[in-house]
Amino acid sequence: MQAYAAKLIDLIELKSGNIAKQWATDVMKHARTPSYSSLPLDRVIERGVEFYMLFRQMSLADNSYEAAKNFSSKYAKNCYREKIPLQEAVYALILLRRNLWLYAEFQGVFVSALEMHQAVESLNRTILMYDYVSYQVIEKYQELIHDAVDKKLGSITMMMNNPVVNIKSIYKSGLMGILLLVSCILTYYYHATLGTGVIFTHLFYIPIILASIWWGKKGIFVAVFLAVLILTSHALFLKAVPFLDDLIRSAMFVLTGGIVGWLMDGIKKIEDLYKTTIKI
Repeated sequence: MQAYAAKLIDLIELKSGNIAKQWATDVMKHARTPSYSSLPLDRVIERGVEFYMLFRQMSLADNSYEAAKNFSSKYAKNCYREKIPLQEAVYALILLRRNLWLYAEFQGVFVSALEMHQAVESLNRTILMYDYVSYQVIEKYQELIHDAVDKKLGSITMMMNNPVVNIKSIYKSGLMGILLLVSCILTYYYHATLGTGVIFTHLFYIPIILASIWWGKKGIFVAVFLAVLILTSHALFLKAVPFLDDLIRSAMFVLTGGIVGWLMDGIKKIEDLYKTTIKI
């Protein structure tokens, strides 16, 4: 380790607490890191000390990138758990670097003890460390977000990827046609033959929900078709029975199909974004 680099590291380790306190005061009041204002001061200072103590570890390590991973992973996990947005977590790292150099400049270390090219070398070393940590923090933060999305959407994704549900388009259309035909037969049988509007219409939610899962918002057309079906059938065969019950059922068909379709379209967009960020 060259003498000027060792001098910089010695300064950082000796004064890590002071520099961390200066950083904590800055980051907890800064307009771009408002989430830090609610954290305990001691916790923020401790995080700063851990960052500054990382310099010697990276300088002595054969692979400085790997040496930074423990800190980066812990930093990202803490920020994620504390609900600190990624942009604030990264900007806090920028302030860590800035406060280090402000402190060194205030102390006059580089003016009195180092030549200009030595100061540049020290600056390059801290920039490299910052670059490694920033990249790893973003990488870990994305991993944590992906894990959270997987857990929250796991059951729905499993259902969507289930071979029974995720069948080819032609089979989906064929199966939906059969379900709608059965619905028409049931409607005619109960309305025209039995003269009743009992709870057979609950079975209509099967094609309504499947259509919404398969085709998103477009699946609402199935709900509309079934709503029109029972209202038309009621008008033809149940003239003596009040319309209110079937009107409510029809409204619920359309409402259910619309909500499920809207949710499935939203999930699809999240999955597309999720897959894009994984590739990146």
